[in-house]
Amino acid sequence: MEGQGSEVLMVRQPIFDRNLKIISYQLRYQYSEYIEDSLFDPETEGSMLVMHTFTSLFQDGHINKVPVFLPFPSSMLQEGSSLALPRKEIVIEVHPDITVTEEVVSHLRMLSKQGYRIALDGFSMQPHLIPLIKLVNIIKIDFSLMHRAKIKKLVATLNKAKKTALAQNVDDFETLQFCKKVGFKLFQGGFISRPVKVLGKDVPGNSAALMQLLQQLQRPDITPSEIEELIIMDPKLSFKILKVVNSAAYQQNRSIDSMQQAVVILGHDQIRKWATLITLASNPDKPEELARNLLVRGRMCELLAESSESLQQDSAFMVGMISQLDILIDVEMEEILRQIPLDEKIKFAISDYEGELGELLEVVIAFENADWDQVQASAFGKEFFEVAYRHSLHWAEQAMAALVDGE
Repeated sequence: MEGQGSEVLMVRQPIFDRNLKIISYQLRYQYSEYIEDSLFDPETEGSMLVMHTFTSLFQDGHINKVPVFLPFPSSMLQEGSSLALPRKEIVIEVHPDITVTEEVVSHLRMLSKQGYRIALDGFSMQPHLIPLIKLVNIIKIDFSLMHRAKIKKLVATLNKAKKTALAQNVDDFETLQFCKKVGFKLFQGGFISRPVKVLGKDVPGNSAALMQLLQQLQRPDITPSEIEELIIMDPKLSFKILKVVNSAAYQQNRSIDSMQQAVVILGHDQIRKWATLITLASNPDKPEELARNLLVRGRMCELLAESSESLQQDSAFMVGMISQLDILIDVEMEEILRQIPLDEKIKFAISDYEGELGELLEVVIAFENADWDQVQASAFGKEFFEVAYRHSLHWAEQAMAALVDGE
């Protein structure tokens, strides 16, 4: 892996509007004294990394910039000094455990007058936070701390006061629907990574063709000529593969003009990987963030495997990609693993986190969830995670752009 990394572990998590479009990212980072100096000084590497990497988003066919919700240490809100970070690219997030003093209120008022947006995190009607409501723009309501009846009343009150209510810790689509109904405008939580529950084991009609293609692509005995025939039968898939492998995401030294040429140059495993990737990332009925998650997780597993002599990169990529297939097509993972002829090591890694591939998948998911203790307890060095994640974000944006260009 190329590129120098920061010493700070950081991950971004999406914040959605009512149409499940990403309007911002939540930045999670591993706290240390170094992080304050790194993130909040616009001249430092950590701050530049946030502004250049974590605010970039490919969505609806275009690369855009979205702000990041940046948690501020309480000590910084006591100081009263001006902030030099760009106003449009950050939302100042105030922790609910903050001690509200006259200095804090004065500092937040100053930041608001300077044009910064301010979010109050984890609000559940704590008395000490009430004085801050009039100073903030966004109020994050924690579903794990309040009853739904109280949440409904609180959201109505905040909407009347022209405060943006953000539903925090929304863990499933049923909760998401409730949030929309009671008037939340923004949404954050694990619902995007949870499969929708379906009755029975039948594969939905719009996913049947996808499953059939995956079944063929993952056959251990499939030959390069059979892969080529499968892809050529779908002109759209064939065109997209050629677009992607010629894009910046793959960095080919020469133009690849035919599927036969692609198979010869890239090889059996790489063509199968890209055909699988494009097939999984091309579901128009799901939010773009699902496709992005598939790409980032698969690529990150692959890059971490690259640093380990005992792990196969292609298998690691497939573990990352297939591990979220149930979310993409609303089919139980047990049924997916039964139908698609994957290597047993891949199946056990996905179903039970078994073996080295399972441990790899588990720690990548821990990284996505900002579980820094589990990340640091893993066999992979801290520096590998930071570089692999940053590279994977960039690679996924390039791949998604190539996919759209191939429409």
